[in-house]
Amino acid sequence: MTAAADPLLAPAVRRLARRVFAGESLFRPERLTVWGPAAESPAVPAETRPQAIPAVGQPAGLTEEESLAATAQDFLVVDADATGEWPTPEDVFPRLTWGGQLLLVTRDRDRLDQVAQRYARHDCFDLETPPAPARRGVRFWAPRRHHALIRRVTLLAPGQHTDRSTFDVRLVRDARLGPGYVVRKQVPTHRRVAKRLHERFPDATPDLLLSRATKLVSKVFPVFLTREAGFLSVLAKELPPEYRDRVPRALGMEKAPDGTVKRLYMTWLRMDRAGMSQLDFALQATELLAAVHDAAKVVHLDLRLDNMIISEGRVCFIDFGSSVQVGENISRNPMLHSLFEEMMNTSQIQRTMGRMKRSGRLTSDILLSAHGKMDRAVDMFYLALQITHPVSNPELRHLIDYQKGSATAKAIKGLVGEILRPPDPERPRLISAADVHGALVSLSATQATSRRRRGRR
Repeated sequence: MTAAADPLLAPAVRRLARRVFAGESLFRPERLTVWGPAAESPAVPAETRPQAIPAVGQPAGLTEEESLAATAQDFLVVDADATGEWPTPEDVFPRLTWGGQLLLVTRDRDRLDQVAQRYARHDCFDLETPPAPARRGVRFWAPRRHHALIRRVTLLAPGQHTDRSTFDVRLVRDARLGPGYVVRKQVPTHRRVAKRLHERFPDATPDLLLSRATKLVSKVFPVFLTREAGFLSVLAKELPPEYRDRVPRALGMEKAPDGTVKRLYMTWLRMDRAGMSQLDFALQATELLAAVHDAAKVVHLDLRLDNMIISEGRVCFIDFGSSVQVGENISRNPMLHSLFEEMMNTSQIQRTMGRMKRSGRLTSDILLSAHGKMDRAVDMFYLALQITHPVSNPELRHLIDYQKGSATAKAIKGLVGEILRPPDPERPRLISAADVHGALVSLSATQATSRRRRGRR
């Protein structure tokens, strides 16, 4: 049966979906997507495109990963009676956002039970609502329908690895932590770490890979996860109330015998599907960084776009495992000193500072003095680069309205140019995140005034 064969079918399924998703804070009827025929998308090669990607007006020039992130849905409905197909977990995974929900609807209860169990056994999904009969409403003569609700709970597909994610992160339900889903971040397994190391260093011997993986799993990762738990506690206490929901909040943890944290439970900052302007992104990011620096006295040290989220219309920061307290003396702990010294030598941010310093693109004394150190200026430096060209995170690129060459992009680039290469390098005007935020506020006011004048003309 097709959807066209029964004109009452699609509205009935949509009504059921709205009822099922009614408790979701992000649900809006226009976000509801019904599984249908594949739509051609020039940004994704036909041979790699998942079946039935909906056309959602994605930006041009995206990579395959960015295109999938742009077209993924929060709420997806499969009416198996209408489409005649039961999409597999592999089909559905790229179609859903992290935490997105799949609603299966059919009259065939036996088949629904089988398919639901297949999703329940799959590592990437959680059977949120087992198969159950749907309410018939006023049409008691209509055939009984059944539905099941499934949620995508992992960031990555099985066997997939990425430099953007080191720990094992997934959504879980735990009655001890309250209703709904929370984020569980835990130390990855030896097998996963060894496989990732082998992919990065294919010529390394098995013994060397095993030794390195053992050190990472038993010592390095637990230290960073333990520090993250501690800094989330600091942020929860020291951040002003209006900023506390813009960083994760620790809900619970499980410790290893040596006292380090092996599993951390946090609030889930769900990524929005509605975007914001480049200027709004810059304003919110610098405002939050100023609060983290000045109120909580925390230096993030890994402020890449991969560690930023847009949730409920607000820019949020995550992953505080590499953070330090302002003025913290790491050298008192030999292991911490060794780990952070290695991080300072190998981190993407420090390498970028070094290249720009050598090429003369970085001349501010404030920033130059922070190179190789755990200083607040490191956060300000890298955030300035992120707001200038906010496209490195595929999950954010389609949410930030960045138009290269636009008046806003040029204005922000000019401001960042002053941060990096001030007229007087020894006395830069912008020396803190609060200073940068204030300059962006002035820029926003200037643009608003210009728009009003153009409107009057």
